[in-house]
Parts: sequence; C-alpha cells; structure tokens
Amino acid sequence: MKNQSSRSLPFILLLLVMAFPALLGAQNQAEHILTASDTIEVKVYQEPDLDAKGTISKDGKVVLPLIGQVSVAGLTTDGAARLIAVKYQDGYLVKPNVTVAVAQYARLRFTILGEVTRPNSYYFPEGEKQITLLQAIGLSGGYTRGANQSKITIKRGNTIIKVDGSKLSDEGASAYPVLPGDVVTVGRSFL
Repeated sequence: MKNQSSRSLPFILLLLVMAFPALLGAQNQAEHILTASDTIEVKVYQEPDLDAKGTISKDGKVVLPLIGQVSVAGLTTDGAARLIAVKYQDGYLVKPNVTVAVAQYARLRFTILGEVTRPNSYYFPEGEKQITLLQAIGLSGGYTRGANQSKITIKRGNTIIKVDGSKLSDEGASAYPVLPGDVVTVGRSFL
C-alpha cells in the first residue's frame, strides 16, 4: 500500500503544477477592472439565447440581449456579473446566474513625443496597466543628443506633471508611472 501511494505522489504533484497557472489566471481575471476595448463573454446559466460576446465601447458600455446597453467599465468581472444579473432580474428572469469573463484584454497605449529616438504611440507590455517613466523612454529608443532630461512632462487628462528626468534612478522611477492614455514629452536642450 505504501508503495502505491508513493508512486501516485508525482502524478498528484504534476496535476497541482498544471492547475496552478489556471487558478492564477482566474484570480487575475476576477481582479481585472473592465475598461473600454476589453472584449467580454457573458453567460447566463440555462439561457443560451442570452449568452453574448461583446467589446466594451469607449463610453464603457456593452450591448446585451433583452436589456440593451449596460455600463460595465470600472467594474470587476464579478461586479459586472452581479450588475447584469440585476438587470435581467428586473422583469426578465428569476434569480439569473450570470458569469462574465474577459475574452480579450484591451491593448493599452501611451504616447511619447519630443527628444526621444522614436517618438510614437506604444502599447503597454501584455498584462501591464502602467510602466515607469524610464521604461517608457526605453521603449522609445532613449533620449536623443538634443534632449533636456530635466524637462519632461507627463500629460494625464487635463493634468500636467513636470519631471526632472536627470534625477531619476531605477528606484525612483516608480514615483512617475506612465498610465494608459498618457502623453510624455521630453524637452529639447537649447545648448
């Protein structure tokens, strides 16, 4: 008996190792805040006609059968499922069981302009919702010879953040995150 259990131990460990990434993915999806351009799958238990797949619009809504537009941006997948269940329960279904999963994450972008080697818009690395200012500058090929590293701005909506990039270190770079939609500008040296 002891010999049989010791032979099954590697098999059990293999199953656990294979299941662990899936469990992590499920946890990450539950924590993901839905945003415009995410594509989601909505499933209503035992109501296949109500199952839907849609991309969240710029105004944060997704269109679903019977209930139309539902604002889901800013919610987790669990929060969106609860909201959609309430909408279906309002005159359509009794205690609907709704699940929401992200079918495809939005490709998030930032723009970097001015005195960098390759000024352009760039996608964030897969799964990242922010990067450091130094990472953004690195993605754009680094500073040009004419760059004034002490004159960097990050435009976030209507807010402008001034940064002295000449004083940045790898450790301090996290104090200046670059977020989706940000526009980073590296100033020019006049010398």
